[in-house]
Amino acid sequence: MHSRLPQFAGVPGRLSVVAVTAALLVSGCAPNFQAPEPANLVPASEHQDVPETVKNTADSTMRDAAAAVAQQVAEHQPQERSATSEEPSSEASEETPEVDEPERTEESTDTGTQELEEWAEAIARAHQASEQDGEQDGDQQQAEAEEEAQRQAEAEAEEEAQRQAEAEQEAEAEAPEEELPEQEQAEPEPEAPQPESEAEEPAPAPEPVPDSSDVTFDGDLSTFLAQTASAYPGRISIGLQEVGGQSRSGSTGGSDSFVTASTYKLLVGYSLIREVEAGERSWDDTALGDRDLAQCFNDMLTVSDNPCPEAIGPDLGWANIYADAAAMGATNTGAGEGGIRTNALDLTRFMTNLATGSMSMSDSGHERLRNALAANVHRQGIPAGSAGRVLNKPGFISGNLHDTAIVHHPSGTYVLTILSQGSSWDSLAGITRDIESALYG
Repeated sequence: MHSRLPQFAGVPGRLSVVAVTAALLVSGCAPNFQAPEPANLVPASEHQDVPETVKNTADSTMRDAAAAVAQQVAEHQPQERSATSEEPSSEASEETPEVDEPERTEESTDTGTQELEEWAEAIARAHQASEQDGEQDGDQQQAEAEEEAQRQAEAEAEEEAQRQAEAEQEAEAEAPEEELPEQEQAEPEPEAPQPESEAEEPAPAPEPVPDSSDVTFDGDLSTFLAQTASAYPGRISIGLQEVGGQSRSGSTGGSDSFVTASTYKLLVGYSLIREVEAGERSWDDTALGDRDLAQCFNDMLTVSDNPCPEAIGPDLGWANIYADAAAMGATNTGAGEGGIRTNALDLTRFMTNLATGSMSMSDSGHERLRNALAANVHRQGIPAGSAGRVLNKPGFISGNLHDTAIVHHPSGTYVLTILSQGSSWDSLAGITRDIESALYG
């Protein structure tokens, strides 16, 4: 570029061009020195976004250029002519051809210098604003990054909490349920016990008969019964009363308490007969659904039906039922843990009164109750081991196998009650055979 380019605001021509170019760069109006041909113009929509690194480089370049121009302007400001500067010699004036130069006055110089200073200050302010914008952009990006990291941390914490909750639920589902201590279970009210329903089960497969041949009867019936019971599996209680003849009796574990199972239906049947005979009820009265009292009486004693006694019992009143049973010798029978409870001696005394016709009811009432027991269909216990005619009422639930009966043996009549837990019907039948062998040879 030629050194004699005109000055701009008191700045030599070359520096003026640099200043103008820098100003255009800072203002975003870059000069287009070589315009492209119209055919080469591409729509803006076809351009790809400029990479972020290129944008940052361009911004920094403009800021650096503005800073450089500001420095150059400061260094090349025209110095005021000193009043003591020497005048050119006349000889030099004569030898040098005269060239017309624009007339410069001190006022115009001062004005140009002031404008240049203002312009330089504007460039410096633009440079500073650009730097501040860059710092703000950096701060904003950092804030956005921190916010995104916080969101990710919160999401991870929520997922971890959800995983822990699912793991706890799975652990609770797999853990066995705790059973309440036995003493915390609610016992039935004395006035309204709820006997457990008894599902009739088929007879279990025959078991090997225990060897009780070493047990001998020497006249002490209770000792004989104890030795016989110990020869069979499970917990076994026995009550025996001979009716007529020698009236022998004995027991082992006779006072041990057991859940009655379906033997309690004997007590309900007896109280129902008393109510009918007292005129309080009629056998034709509806008892349950389309069944009358007569049908329910037979069903609960012959096939061990459950719904009938469960409906009739509360209607009669359990206190009345227990009082009637106690008057017949069942003094320790009543509501207790697990339902109605009784023992071998209570049932033996109750059945003995039935056998002898000593109950507080008519002869026809005795016959009705005896006939129902004779028609009982469950014969795996005492009936299976006896050689006589058996009138019995069994009960079985939750490992309890019971049977109480009036036995009309060819050699005599006796009442036998066997209560057991963890034993078998075959064991009850075997005990019956041993007893009859001891009593009647």
